[in-house]
Amino acid sequence: MVAESNPVRRLRRHLANRRRGLVAASVAAVAATALAAPLAASAGGFGDAGGLVDAVRSAVTDAPASVAELRAAAARADESTGAEAADEGTVTLSLAPTAGTTLDPAGPIAIDVEIVNGTAATLPAGSIRLTRSERPLDEQAELDAWIAGGDAPASDGTEGDADSGTDGGGDAGDAGAGDASSTDASGGETLAELPSPSLATGSAETISFTLPAGSLDAAVPAPVVGLGAELVLDGGGAVTTTAAFAVTGDTGPEVPRLTLAYPLTVPPESVGIITPELIELWTGPTGLLTRQLNAVSGQPIAIGLDPRILASIRVLGASAPASAIVWLDRLAAAPNEIFPLAYADADVAAQAQSGVGLLAPTTFADVLDPADFTTPVGGGEADEAPGDDDPADAQGQDPAATEPPAETQPAPTVPTTEQLLAWPYTRTDLAWPADATVATGNLAVFRASGLTTTILDERNVDGTAAGAAATVEGESVVVADAGISDALQDAAVAGSDVEWGSAAGRLGAELAMRAGTGEAPVILGTFQRGAVTQSARVAATLDELAAWGFSTPATLGNAIGAPPTDRGLVSLSEDAQRLDHIRRLLDSEARMGQFATVLEDPALLTGPTRRALLALLDESWPVDFDAWSSAVGERLVAQTATMNAVSVAPSSQINVFSRESGVPTTVENLLPYAVTVQVDAQPSNGRLVVEDRVTTTVAPESRSNVIVPVAAGVGRGDVTLTVSLYSPVDVPVGRPIEITANVQADWEGIGATILAVLLVAFFGIGIWRNIRRRRRARAGEAEAEADGPTAEEVAPGAEPTPEDPTRAQQDGPRSDG
Repeated sequence: MVAESNPVRRLRRHLANRRRGLVAASVAAVAATALAAPLAASAGGFGDAGGLVDAVRSAVTDAPASVAELRAAAARADESTGAEAADEGTVTLSLAPTAGTTLDPAGPIAIDVEIVNGTAATLPAGSIRLTRSERPLDEQAELDAWIAGGDAPASDGTEGDADSGTDGGGDAGDAGAGDASSTDASGGETLAELPSPSLATGSAETISFTLPAGSLDAAVPAPVVGLGAELVLDGGGAVTTTAAFAVTGDTGPEVPRLTLAYPLTVPPESVGIITPELIELWTGPTGLLTRQLNAVSGQPIAIGLDPRILASIRVLGASAPASAIVWLDRLAAAPNEIFPLAYADADVAAQAQSGVGLLAPTTFADVLDPADFTTPVGGGEADEAPGDDDPADAQGQDPAATEPPAETQPAPTVPTTEQLLAWPYTRTDLAWPADATVATGNLAVFRASGLTTTILDERNVDGTAAGAAATVEGESVVVADAGISDALQDAAVAGSDVEWGSAAGRLGAELAMRAGTGEAPVILGTFQRGAVTQSARVAATLDELAAWGFSTPATLGNAIGAPPTDRGLVSLSEDAQRLDHIRRLLDSEARMGQFATVLEDPALLTGPTRRALLALLDESWPVDFDAWSSAVGERLVAQTATMNAVSVAPSSQINVFSRESGVPTTVENLLPYAVTVQVDAQPSNGRLVVEDRVTTTVAPESRSNVIVPVAAGVGRGDVTLTVSLYSPVDVPVGRPIEITANVQADWEGIGATILAVLLVAFFGIGIWRNIRRRRRARAGEAEAEADGPTAEEVAPGAEPTPEDPTRAQQDGPRSDG
């Protein structure tokens, strides 16, 4: 196959050109962001054909827009460098043991308190107080109340000094701010106090406390100790936070059995296929996917795998990077339970609430190049040069002569969609919606799609239960423990060692509290989606879990198969604005499916459209709703441009002088594929009659001139022709245009009449003259007959008998006058 004739190669070449221009696109990113909203509103208003061609190619080839590419790059940078330690505009506190994540009351205790100034102002100096809970935390309710202490007002009862740049409360991710001087379960007793320095905006400071042995005697023998920190600023204002840590010691024979689930995904993007460059980068020695697999492979944790990763590698065939093949082999060798997520980790709850069921990719034919799937005869050996021990060389034969003729070479075996997505999963019946997004009726939709068990966040169900297995609305679910999942997720995104120690310590406290109940239920904890999750933090957290002894590992099958508890659903629908955006995407996909009938193979357009839709439904997008809204707008604009890429070119006024004529039109095709359309013209009055539609095929990125036959009707004057395009299955294509026709076909009739009259006159006069001439001749003959016989008619020897003297006189000699 000639490379230039292969649309897949042509599209890949286009993608390569786009990637070469990424640096230039980075410079234009700010401008592109500013223009994204008006572009989305105009839905296809491009100022020139060049811009339209670029938009069409971007939509057709699954190529991400430059803004989306930059956002993805920013997300990847977050994964590699760590999330920001503080939310913008807040002062946050974190505290954790200097070494380890548990506390030993029998010896000296070192505690680090980290202060991060996330405000735009300098933080004044002040003092840091280290506190502990006044009462032992030996019940789950007490632990929850201590961790939720941030909901209490600040210690001075005010919001904090606005001039100081504080907000009077701790970071929600660090359990918020509490009242350190209160006497309830959220209160605390001061253990030590140290001065805190002034902090410039964006800076952080760690203050270390050392407590003597016995400082925590009042909090033991409870399994958990609650600690707190309060930053009191000079001039007023305070920030507080609370944390909890397990106490080292014997947890007893009964500890909870812990099941963990981890989503192995990539950062959210607006395209449904990961580019080869990103695949090579992410599967490299220090790449995103490699780091994730390093963190969880061989650990007692179930992996939820995004099938888009498999498909993006496999569609490349022989062109796949070597690092990607190695990564797939490593994944296949991992002993973990593996189950599939939705393609591109698409939001299953949003799909159910949009009324479309659960969607899946339809085809990858548009990105499959048969040349990448040619299997040489004899595997890889056919491509090797024969060595000294080659039998052909030993016999003096030409090695090429021993190869089979070309016609016996096997045809390329292009994989099917099922083959591209296939994997030896442990189970394929799990739905994993985002936390707290499932509404009434969604579970039945999941089951109808073959997903008979759903992982639910604890906030999505009512009541309490010791284990994860439950029945909700008659459906099988496993409920993720909110306290354990929150601690896991906070640990996975921690931006500093102290912040991670605080989150990991809370995880240990949650497990130690459950270990003290004397029960051994199977509980479930889940990691979050998104690029902010750091693989190094995940690995460190899993190592801590193994070292503590507060739980024993359990499989996902153990959690699902445990005796279920009947629980009710707390219906929590997705955000209304998000659902509105999704409906717009679904409507656009439906229109694209109709438009694609202009192609011989509609899958060339419908395939990437479906994959892009699923990519924009990625569960990670809602973390940055503004970026997602912008990506949705860009995709809608691009798809509108694609559907307007086949159109009738505007035309000037035409003149019709003949009753049987044709209207010249130009069909423009900006797609990289040939299209077949029907050209239809409808006149505004009866002066023109259109005989029939004209079917034409237009080559990729070209124009075709088409003549629509028309017949002149009655009268003359202007006629407006509305020219429209239709696909072979009668779907309207593009926007109709109007062409003005000046009909003067009556001159043809007048000219024909004049010519007919002239012909009649010419032939009539000739006939009249012939008739007149013949009449004269006949009259002469009649006169001659009346005068008698001529000399030739008289018999020889006979005398003429004069009958009329006057006649005789007339017949006399002419010379006589």
